[in-house]
Amino acid sequence: MKGRTPGRPTKWVRASVSEKFYVGKAGLVIEVRTKWSKRKHTKLGTLTASVGGLRWAPSGGKARKRSWNAVHDWFLSKG
Repeated sequence: MKGRTPGRPTKWVRASVSEKFYVGKAGLVIEVRTKWSKRKHTKLGTLTASVGGLRWAPSGGKARKRSWNAVHDWFLSKG
């Protein structure tokens, strides 16, 4: 892995929803993919926001779960 390549900007994605919507038991699933690779659009992992909390499942790795209380405490410690 080469790491950060000069001339290619580091990009962050911010998503916001201005209306309320129902999140079911299955949750809202977001697939995270990379654009800058030899194989186009390699999947990095899946982020799932559900009633119980957040779950990050890296591609080919073990899923990590965080409850909403743990996420709330993490945001408070960063701010």
